[in-house]
Amino acid sequence: MDDTQNQFVADAKDIVERLYTDLEQLRAVRLQGRQRRELAARIFRYVHTLKGSAGSFGLKSVSDIAHEFEGVLDGVRLGRVSIDDSLLDLFEDAAHAIAQALESKSLRDDSNGQTIIQRLKSIASASQQQGNIAGSLRTALPDDIARSLSEYDLQHAREAVREGANLFIVGAGFSIDTFDRNFRELSRLLGKSGEVIATVPATTQSADEINFRLLYAAPIIPDQVKRKAGELGTIEFSDIPLQPADVPSQSAAESVGKPTQIILPAPSVRIGLNELDSLTSSVSDLLRETTKAISLRTASSNDEIVATRSHLRRRFVQLEERLIKLRLVPLSGLLHGAAARAGRVAARQMAKDIEFEIIGGDVGIDKSLADIIAEPLLHLVRNAVGHGIETPKERLAAGKPATGIVRLEAFNIGSRIDISVSDDGRGIDLSSIAKTATENGIVNKPEDLSADQCLRLIFRPGFSTSGEVTDLSGRGIGLDIVDRAMEQAGGEVRVSSGPGRGTTFTMMIPATLALVQCVVVRSGDQLYCIDSDVVTDRGSLARHELAEIAQADLITWNSEELPLLSLSKLLAQTQPSESNGSFALLVCDHRKTSGMHQNRVALLVDAIAGQQETLIRSLGPYSARWHGISGAAELLDGNIALMLDLERLIEANEN
Repeated sequence: MDDTQNQFVADAKDIVERLYTDLEQLRAVRLQGRQRRELAARIFRYVHTLKGSAGSFGLKSVSDIAHEFEGVLDGVRLGRVSIDDSLLDLFEDAAHAIAQALESKSLRDDSNGQTIIQRLKSIASASQQQGNIAGSLRTALPDDIARSLSEYDLQHAREAVREGANLFIVGAGFSIDTFDRNFRELSRLLGKSGEVIATVPATTQSADEINFRLLYAAPIIPDQVKRKAGELGTIEFSDIPLQPADVPSQSAAESVGKPTQIILPAPSVRIGLNELDSLTSSVSDLLRETTKAISLRTASSNDEIVATRSHLRRRFVQLEERLIKLRLVPLSGLLHGAAARAGRVAARQMAKDIEFEIIGGDVGIDKSLADIIAEPLLHLVRNAVGHGIETPKERLAAGKPATGIVRLEAFNIGSRIDISVSDDGRGIDLSSIAKTATENGIVNKPEDLSADQCLRLIFRPGFSTSGEVTDLSGRGIGLDIVDRAMEQAGGEVRVSSGPGRGTTFTMMIPATLALVQCVVVRSGDQLYCIDSDVVTDRGSLARHELAEIAQADLITWNSEELPLLSLSKLLAQTQPSESNGSFALLVCDHRKTSGMHQNRVALLVDAIAGQQETLIRSLGPYSARWHGISGAAELLDGNIALMLDLERLIEANEN
């Protein structure tokens, strides 16, 4: 095997270990509907990943088992296959067969798994012959909801009702300016006591409001949930009356058991033994030098103590860097491997000529973040291939080369990682989005939506401008998966597009841990860190000089006129400035042009407290709530400082 296959086998073994763990949990919660559905969906994703990756490498033994395994799991999701002990035993046998195939040196077709394959195929074939499950539940639902439900959604509703839940229609209306954030918060709130089964656009109630209707399953809706939901927008709850014929019967084997907490798999990363041995040696050396430094405190001159302390500090920084790197995996595996490979498969299926460009594959990312963004990245690549790039005939007619380009790019910006997927295709048709929004009753007329609002709509569940479902659609998962992943990672996704020029999606993610050279500044009584890479010059400004230029908000610096920004105003600090005689000034670069400001700005702060290499820790999901704050750090003196993302901080104030 080559290095690429070795990497696949190592990754696949990790997935199989998670598969074993989830199958054990599935055996424990198979009588508990909601937990069973969550686990079955997760196991399905694991097996689907194994099938696709193994197929890409031509590893037939793994791919064949996973293919039939996936077929049975699909029957489970559709309610055509019941989970019992014999089926769970077969699932474990299938996982073991995959593990054995991965251990095989040849990794080619062998006879060991053929019995498993035939048993799985027999169950999958029997479930497919059943067709769609008959029932009257769909007819009991409102027409717009009933039309939008897939068979997976309908089975989800059937199971929820069978387990004792009631069905509700939640009408939700949000202000156009805040609908994305409030919609997400409403979904989170409802998920605490029930399950959101489907979301569809609804007829608009006013010109400045966007409306949705959600099919929601829960035993009851507590008054507290209704009250908190009402704070997010115009929210109405109505129950769906079900007749006895609409309610599926529940067998004794499907009775609801006592809820059991599902254990999420802990992220892991492989570390070579030589790296661990080296790290152990470094720690031993560091311990000896620390002991030496303590003894020098009273036995040697001050100069020797200072020199030893400086040396110790460098060693500690080096140790921190190595510990951080042990958590990281290069993005090349995800960009060159799964994402680009999935894109090429999609391009072949759609008969499109596409060249994939990879930039920044050496950027390291925490393994836990890599797991979060893997699936959204695949969807963005497939979206670029399926919706962005035109056919060769269309490209030639538009004066473009027949071969399209999809670029995957990753780069570090201070304590943030940006991952973008760009194409040189047709661009997003904003008029089509506005037209669909009007047809679905989201707005009264297309002109009611701005370009930014149109682009934000494509991330909402249930919104699509296409009436065609293809194999690339991914069984009902759309761009909303990207938005959900960014919420989990504490990041955000941005999209830019131009007619005929293509589209760029950028996932902006705070790094879990990052060692960043920072300028530490003070504003009011708080300390903040700014990435040293964006600071190009420093100076000072007397209070009377500031008074002379404050009205213009411009300053001439080295013959260049720059916008003058106050950090205290950007942070909306209420306390008065503590600077008496003068202010400190930082000239900062922008990586991108943002709003009305050019690529260089002058930033006014109360004082510069120093410069140091600082360990920045992510704020996790909370990062998305504070635009311009990408993490926090404990400084050498023990004080806590927030890490500023200057570009996003300025944009947040402009918006």
